[in-house]
Amino acid sequence: MNFRYPIFLDLTDKKCLVTGAGYEIAAKVRGLVQARADVTYVNPNAEESIQALATAGAIHWERRDFEPRDLAGRFLVITDRDENAEIFRMAEEQKALCNSVDDPGNCRFSFGSLHRQGDLTIAISTNGQAPAVAVRLREKFQREIGPEYAALLAILRVFRPIITASVPEFADRRKLWYRIVDSNVLQLIRRGHMEHAVEAIARMLDEAAR
Repeated sequence: MNFRYPIFLDLTDKKCLVTGAGYEIAAKVRGLVQARADVTYVNPNAEESIQALATAGAIHWERRDFEPRDLAGRFLVITDRDENAEIFRMAEEQKALCNSVDDPGNCRFSFGSLHRQGDLTIAISTNGQAPAVAVRLREKFQREIGPEYAALLAILRVFRPIITASVPEFADRRKLWYRIVDSNVLQLIRRGHMEHAVEAIARMLDEAAR
């Protein structure tokens, strides 16, 4: 295996297939839904959380066994079945990205251990050698990188187009971004002083735009 190329995908409206019923499958389905993918789940039975997504119209559930035709037109495939190797082979022929759960020899990509705070996503991979190391690192990030980062990114999402319009030179914008990130804005957010944080960013922007 050689899962060394890190990438974050935009799966909006991409046709994705999930098949099988392993213990990780429900989480994989939810993750695809959260990524706004067009998800089809193929399996005779489904966990309650998957059934709820189907009932809500968030996914399409085919209540039957997998068939090769299910791979047609798929961008991404997740499988947890006895025939993972054959599904992977067929997915490769269809030019679809395939992950076979806990079966790295039949995968084109792997899932990292994730820590999320709003728009911030930290993904950790050990190339399949020691998943426990990735889990411990994720736990460390969970302790050290809290909801203040989500709040900061939410504020900066609002400021980003204003900064782009107000500071035309790339070098000046880069200097401003690092000034914001290296300032005490994060500490202000941690203390609950959101208005002061916004005011501090606005002052730095005003100074950079002069």
